[in-house]
Amino acid sequence: MNCLSNAPGLKPKDLCGIPWRVAFALQADGWYLRQDIIWHKPNPMPESVTDRCTKAHEYIFLMSKNGRYYYDAAAVAEQAVDPTIKRFTDNEKDKQRGHVRRHAGFNGRYAERLQKDGVPDTRNRRSVWTVATKPFSEAHFATFPPDLIEPCILAGCPEGGTVLDPFFGAGTTGLVCSRLNREYIGIELNAEYVEMAKRRIEGDVPLLNVGVLPL
Repeated sequence: MNCLSNAPGLKPKDLCGIPWRVAFALQADGWYLRQDIIWHKPNPMPESVTDRCTKAHEYIFLMSKNGRYYYDAAAVAEQAVDPTIKRFTDNEKDKQRGHVRRHAGFNGRYAERLQKDGVPDTRNRRSVWTVATKPFSEAHFATFPPDLIEPCILAGCPEGGTVLDPFFGAGTTGLVCSRLNREYIGIELNAEYVEMAKRRIEGDVPLLNVGVLPL
């Protein structure tokens, strides 16, 4: 971006790399940077660029304040695909024939567990999430689609727990929390956005009364 051409170390047309810079700054401050997750947008905003690809992804970072933290892998597990099951069954056939070859992804302990419990119909969630953007008529700014927020909440907060969103905006986090039986605290400086989020959440859950406390 030309407007940032005077920033130290950046040239005109350089990527600013803000998401990663924030992640590294938090890491330097003591946070654990556990994973980068790619939000793949199948319907990205068109761009009239001729010297690079149209951007169709953003980043989500899994960060924690401790080495041990709450993460519910089962809550966000994906449906297992046929190749995963085939790799396991092929591996077992090789062992029965006396072959020492082992398919990538299956160590001995995991294979023994699969033999005992059976091949699961789910697998650990992958780090690329394909979620289409969705318009929200009241907001003139881009809002996160609820389908993107849902796995973050399911994996990172137990039922009945509390989620903090320090940039509440249109209230998507609160909307999803209400649907998933989680409490939430949203912080938003813009009073218009606060009212918009309140209407949106109460409209989705009619019996819910959203409380607002002034900052």
